[in-house]
Amino acid sequence: MSNENQNVSQADKLMERWAGRRANKSRIAGSSPTVSGYTARMRLAHSEPFKSNPEYAFGCARLLMTYNIMTHRDFTWMLFNHPAWKQVMESGNNDVNGKLMDEAQNSEWGLNHVVTATLEVSGTAKVTYNGRHGVKTENVKLAFEMIRYQGDTRPFIALNLGGGSAIRHFLLRTECRPDFTVNDDSNTRRYVSKKSKEEVDAAIRAKEEKQLEAQADDMISRLLAGETVARGATEHESKETPQRPSRKRGNSSAVRKDNN
Repeated sequence: MSNENQNVSQADKLMERWAGRRANKSRIAGSSPTVSGYTARMRLAHSEPFKSNPEYAFGCARLLMTYNIMTHRDFTWMLFNHPAWKQVMESGNNDVNGKLMDEAQNSEWGLNHVVTATLEVSGTAKVTYNGRHGVKTENVKLAFEMIRYQGDTRPFIALNLGGGSAIRHFLLRTECRPDFTVNDDSNTRRYVSKKSKEEVDAAIRAKEEKQLEAQADDMISRLLAGETVARGATEHESKETPQRPSRKRGNSSAVRKDNN
């Protein structure tokens, strides 16, 4: 969640431009949203710095849902089309109406609320981006939680990267306050070079080609060295033809003397 210490985050500044809202969620007089749900989801899924910062993309989408600019369908579309979130949504752990549902129904809060759906998603995604020192690839942990209940106008969603559950703290009152530094979804975590998309793509391709080239060079060098390379395994095999020992040339007496 954002803005817990009242500092203006990157997401807050973005909402001033995109949603016409201040950091305290109030409307900016004379302003109106400059993006639609469609435009927002496309930018969050396909442009920088959101592509390289999936946590930040999530937080911006969360705020846009709060301001009724993005719908839950826009949010879902963003998750399944963002290069990092897509990996987690398709291959991560998805607990639908499971543990969180049971906890909610059995909590004191659950006595006065009818829970209709819960979701907890977690996994690891590979994020490749062009940073200060060139192309870099990271394995990034991603996770979030969601709950819906009768009477709510939109789902309660929150990032949970190990800092604690916002749902269990704010709604169920079963956990202590989350660490929003760990669960920060309002600021970018990775610096992304301002090079054009074409330049970044070219740099990534160059890195991949260099790796493939190194692998090919290694294989060829092993083959030239007389090694048998088969399906990734290397077997050493001498290619030198065994030669019969040659007889030394010299006078026969010397040879006879050696034999005596």
